[in-house]
Amino acid sequence: MTIHARDITRAVTPDEIAAYRQAGVVLLKGILSLDAVNNLRRSIDLTVNKLDDSPSGYDFTEILRAADANDLETLSAMSDGQYDIKALVDYVRSTGKPMLADADSDGREGAYFIDTGVAARLNSYRQLCVRGALPAVAGQLLESDTVRFFGDQVFVKEPNTPGKTAFHQDATYFEIEGDQCCVMWVPADPVTLETGAMMYVRGSHSDGTLYKPNVFISQAPLPGSEGVDLPDIESNLEDYDIVHFDVEPGDVIVHHYRTIHGTGGNQSRYQVRRAASIRYCGDDIRFKERPWAPPQLHHTNRLKTGDPLEGPDFPVVWERPLEIPAVAGAVARTTTDQPTGTYQT
Repeated sequence: MTIHARDITRAVTPDEIAAYRQAGVVLLKGILSLDAVNNLRRSIDLTVNKLDDSPSGYDFTEILRAADANDLETLSAMSDGQYDIKALVDYVRSTGKPMLADADSDGREGAYFIDTGVAARLNSYRQLCVRGALPAVAGQLLESDTVRFFGDQVFVKEPNTPGKTAFHQDATYFEIEGDQCCVMWVPADPVTLETGAMMYVRGSHSDGTLYKPNVFISQAPLPGSEGVDLPDIESNLEDYDIVHFDVEPGDVIVHHYRTIHGTGGNQSRYQVRRAASIRYCGDDIRFKERPWAPPQLHHTNRLKTGDPLEGPDFPVVWERPLEIPAVAGAVARTTTDQPTGTYQT
């Protein structure tokens, strides 16, 4: 099926759709245009420059450094936003779980930035999320009649960043339930294992198991969270069917929201690793209250368990075109201007 959508360079293939279904993750090589990549780079750089103004923006390297030094003043100063950082650090210590960092982390102090809900504040980036190629790709992979934008995060690991991202499953961080949710990891730079390539446990989405979410830079589960305890994958990589992808700008990795994944630090001396995580939901997704889930401070409305996703926080960004019924003397056809869907703003 041909895709006509802003910023897209090619169609999603049947083999890629099958890989997403079976493995729970697929690499889409060269699917974004240079304009889309440049938009992403500018957006991430603007986000980092204004990180101090965001209630959901953090430098995890600074958190790790302050926790290691028991710098209570710094930890307290970080605790008035999305997370109570000091309370989380105290909690992690109480579990006996370490903060995760590469084994050779001594002297490596590159920053590890993260921000949430960037699309709610930065219009150029929002357009990439709601009007570009990504909604059309989601429509193909989710096999849904309607696609809604669900949320986003931005990640930056500077050169010499020791902090790992603990293996985790997105599903129990999200206040939703159902099957049609995908997460797109969109790099703005070349990424290899050295610079922090994403690693995925193939097929881990398929049995429906929900695992406890962790605090992201430690295996300690979020306080009060429910689910199955996630095993220590970091220390036993050889025991799991793990795949990673070396990627270039223009590539997109898409995983099912139940697929387990994680990554190491950025061991490169020179190459920054900038990326966005952009999430989409299909027809069967419903809201599911999870009291431990990270608060989404940019949301304007609160749904209840069982509600369909709706409202300005979850706009419809793609719809499958309707077939035009055949009439006498004419051949039935589908719309040709936008054969894979239309976009809403």
